[in-house]
Amino acid sequence: MNIHGIILAGGAGTRFWPLSRQARPKQLIPLLNGRTTLEVTAERLQPLIPLPNLMVITNRQQAKDVAGNLRDYLEPEQIIAEPCGRNTAPAIALAAELLREKAGEEAVMMVFPADHFIGELESFHRHLLRAAECAADGSLVTLGIKPNRPETGYGYIQGGAPLPNSETIPEISACRVARFVEKPDYRTAAAYLMDGGYFWNSGIFIWQVGSILREIAALTPDLDLALQEFRKTRLQQGLEKALEIFYDRVVPISIDVAIIEKSNRVTVIPATFPWSDLGSWDALDELNLAPFSAPPRVINCEATDNTVFSNKLTALVEVENLLVIESDDALLICRKGSSQQVREIVAELQRQGLEEFL
Repeated sequence: MNIHGIILAGGAGTRFWPLSRQARPKQLIPLLNGRTTLEVTAERLQPLIPLPNLMVITNRQQAKDVAGNLRDYLEPEQIIAEPCGRNTAPAIALAAELLREKAGEEAVMMVFPADHFIGELESFHRHLLRAAECAADGSLVTLGIKPNRPETGYGYIQGGAPLPNSETIPEISACRVARFVEKPDYRTAAAYLMDGGYFWNSGIFIWQVGSILREIAALTPDLDLALQEFRKTRLQQGLEKALEIFYDRVVPISIDVAIIEKSNRVTVIPATFPWSDLGSWDALDELNLAPFSAPPRVINCEATDNTVFSNKLTALVEVENLLVIESDDALLICRKGSSQQVREIVAELQRQGLEEFL
């Protein structure tokens, strides 16, 4: 199949402070045992998606570092730098328009966040191939993650009518989407877990280029008009000018809100491979991953169940259940289970005008 991959690599760099910063967000720090999630994302798509068929959407502030991180994988022209962030719908619409010109409307477009962890790559690839089969019938496909806890930080997808089994990949099921649910409260999330028919929204999407462009035209006409103007401006004045005008015109909106939650053509494929969105230091700890290739040097004196991410010798005395994270200019210490509140630290730094730590 004519398969192309789009890697979304923006981000503000708040969840993994103090290592991540505005100019160096999560996907550009070596969270996966010394390697960046961006590099690992590009690598895991091989050999399913040839390297020339990859495109990265990032922003101008991070473009140089993205290019450097992927220098062994991509050519500079495969990296598109947004003038400013406008969320995922404009970025995906732009990528679809560029792919339409390059590969045609029947090309399969797979969209991936740059900052996730995925295990069991053979299974992952088979899920993507099953999704490509569904996309060939005009579906907009998302991979759904089976919940293992009542998580309130994710959107949920309720599975509907099952699709016929695939002859080539019979072990991977697919079904129409009955409905989307915004981030629920704890009691509702627990009910979804018990129900068994709900899935977390992974943020991984698969469709044909023509399918997503037709849904954009039908469901978000303003974005479609901006794409038409982009097409004309690019022919007349070049890519950079076209990008400036496009991003000045579009409004920030996610692909979920703009298209996925409105379309009646959405299919979900329940994923069985290990997955994490690496949303916090706690997630990294739970997966037994580390941001440095060498293990930290730690001395424990009656200290238990602590995790240290530091290049310095660290001594812990009579403390437990802590995360200790050190960068060159800052130190974070928090209880395990509380690392989602790191964003509050970043907000406080902004309030105090401590820009050098952002």
